[in-house]
Amino acid sequence: MTHRKETTLQDLETEAWKLKNTFLETIAPYRSDLWKYCRSLTRSPWDAEDLVQETLLKAFASLGQIWQPIHHKSYLFRIATNTWINQWRRKKLIKYTEYEEHYEEVRSAEPFAEYDVYESIELLVTKLPPKQAATILLVDVFSFTAKETAEMLATTEGAVKALLHRARNNLRLAHSKEMEGDSKQAVNKKVKTYPMPDKNVIDALIDTFHKRDPDAMAKLFSEDAHNDIVHVGQEYGREIIRNNSIKDTFLLWQGDLRAELYTLWGRPVVVVSMLEGASWFLKSILYLETEENQIVTKKEYYFCEDLLQEAGQILGLSVHPRN
Repeated sequence: MTHRKETTLQDLETEAWKLKNTFLETIAPYRSDLWKYCRSLTRSPWDAEDLVQETLLKAFASLGQIWQPIHHKSYLFRIATNTWINQWRRKKLIKYTEYEEHYEEVRSAEPFAEYDVYESIELLVTKLPPKQAATILLVDVFSFTAKETAEMLATTEGAVKALLHRARNNLRLAHSKEMEGDSKQAVNKKVKTYPMPDKNVIDALIDTFHKRDPDAMAKLFSEDAHNDIVHVGQEYGREIIRNNSIKDTFLLWQGDLRAELYTLWGRPVVVVSMLEGASWFLKSILYLETEENQIVTKKEYYFCEDLLQEAGQILGLSVHPRN
């Protein structure tokens, strides 16, 4: 009697990698629009990247549970919208009741131009209820129809039209009050700040880049460190990190490397650039958390093209063309 080989999680991992790569190639044309949408909702490149990552993970995981035709862009936007609304509800970060009942005060409900919505993005996501904010972005900026938006928000087309009417009027009212200079209506524009990692550890990490020393870099990580290569994979443990991502960094990045500590959008990060020809190019961005003189968490944004492009504009660096 022939015994069938037992399937292991390692076997499934191999198959999942193939499917994931195909999935990422399939949704690639919609990635930048998805990032811009998440950037608008969260108002932070870091939070946008987290929302994109969570959206893509959910989108990939949900494929086996959908029994109907899938429209790529609306599928991704629907998951991003619902994820953001659920996050908002859990954190209760946004107070919006002021404009819920008073939209009648503004007569016009004409569509906003895309530029006007972006100019008012702070008001949009801090003064309006989350469904109104999402609706006006989906329709007036990303050009989804009321029917498509209704499918994303799990509501009716009529409800979307009502939401859009309220959102446009509420946004105009909020903008009008801000222009009047009412200090009580001022939008909180504080940038979220993050804890500073151990400066000695960061200096040591930067030194390993300049010396191209993978062993010295690995020693800076705790034994059970976590490395999140955003959108690509997770590594757990110093040895795994040493034998995979650290090794690849020094084997595959052949130019001279330069690592520097910056604060980008309130977060202390290590910016890694590479010399090619006579020019320095932005290669990657690393966010590190440290405990007891060791790196316990690293997030690497090497594969985050949209975030790197926005960071490059601030840093005065072009993103490396091989990224």
